[in-house]
Amino acid sequence: MPPPALTDDLIDEILLRFPPQEPELLVRTALVCKRWFRLISGPRFRRRFRELHRVAPMLGLFCTNYRTPSSRFVPTSSFPLPHAIRRDWRAVDARHGRVLLNTAASWDEFWFGCSGDTLVVWNPITGGQHWLSKLPAHMYPRPYPYCCSWTAAVLCAAAEGSCDHLDCHRGPFLVVFVCASLREVFASVYSSETGSWSGPAPAQLRRGHVDVAAPNVLVGNAIHFVSSNNSGRSNRILKHVLGTQEITLIRLPRKPYRHIALMTTADGGLGFAGVHESKLYLWSRVPDNKGYAGWEQRQAIVLETIGTPPASLNIIYCLYGIAAILRADQQDRECYIVNLKSCQIRKIPEDRATCLIVPYMSFYTPALGAASAGYGPMEGSSNA
Repeated sequence: MPPPALTDDLIDEILLRFPPQEPELLVRTALVCKRWFRLISGPRFRRRFRELHRVAPMLGLFCTNYRTPSSRFVPTSSFPLPHAIRRDWRAVDARHGRVLLNTAASWDEFWFGCSGDTLVVWNPITGGQHWLSKLPAHMYPRPYPYCCSWTAAVLCAAAEGSCDHLDCHRGPFLVVFVCASLREVFASVYSSETGSWSGPAPAQLRRGHVDVAAPNVLVGNAIHFVSSNNSGRSNRILKHVLGTQEITLIRLPRKPYRHIALMTTADGGLGFAGVHESKLYLWSRVPDNKGYAGWEQRQAIVLETIGTPPASLNIIYCLYGIAAILRADQQDRECYIVNLKSCQIRKIPEDRATCLIVPYMSFYTPALGAASAGYGPMEGSSNA
């Protein structure tokens, strides 16, 4: 007697345990037969797959280099994007399946000026685009050398605790724009639901600078940005509270890190990573006995014991407990990924002049395409 056929529920239980960071495995599985294709393409499977794995995998990196000022997607597996990024677009931030892009015509406009209407929120899975309107006039960065530094972040518009962010890339979103002048810092929030910017929230920040190439991090209902001094050394954190738009400063411990990368800790708190003398240090912000928050070093990884990277490295991104991205100080600017779980290091196969890296994290079943996967264009998007 032949063995009994597997039931749909049993097949589901097997396929649900496929690693989400290797979506091409589901591609091959969906091509086995129509029955498996139907199971994988159904909304029930997608929902259970996300709920089981919870944390969206890093599918690749948007790398922008100096020689050709545009972003290129470098997959960390064999995953290609369904919709290619345009050559003249540069990735600024990515979160919850969306990518924030800057379409400035020149490098000067990208680094020193952003009027808001050069920003677009893009969905690499569906190809949907949402162009932002202009910022309030008094927030426009001044021309060089009186320019303002700026940075921005894209995030889900749902209230804190009301969304698990497993499948919210089709819903409303916010873009937090931060612009620092010589003596002040301004913040404004764009809402996709209203299609407009909020009134700017100012705060005093002398000799401050925000870097569009430094990653931001969302902790609770606040978005955090790295601020540096005139010499370019990271020395404080800008905290912008959503809703109240309050801006406060968080001091960093006096350590010999030239650059830091913000991250969320294992318990969802605020942390950062820094590199010094071939060691990768991970820090967490914790309350002390008097109720004030301070910094505590949680881990130190000796890079020389896990590979042969260049002697001088800077941190540019860190996903706590998963991976860190480092860049060499030499002129070639080679980049490396450190797996914090396996303590393995490997070089990023990309142009040597990389200046900005934005990781892209999302769940995806690539064999099915946007239509069969149930993904439609984003609200407010266009087909441009």
